[in-house]
Amino acid sequence: MIQGELGFAIRKAEEVFDRWNDIAGCIEPLTGHYYEAQGCIADAVKIGAMVALGLRPRFDEDGSLVDDGQTRVVVTA
Repeated sequence: MIQGELGFAIRKAEEVFDRWNDIAGCIEPLTGHYYEAQGCIADAVKIGAMVALGLRPRFDEDGSLVDDGQTRVVVTA
């Protein structure tokens, strides 16, 4: 990915989520749950980018994405 594409992909995914949430009204905007959902969305986009580039995402014992520098590889590849 060219630098900036990952950020663009994350922003677009958040926009899709916001449009859905505006209609569904499931998560109150600007709350802890809202920001947690945005974090999950960002991680999902990063995981997809890594897999698309043939990288293997790493996860901690709780299943959370480990940011061990692979994201930098994604945006500079």
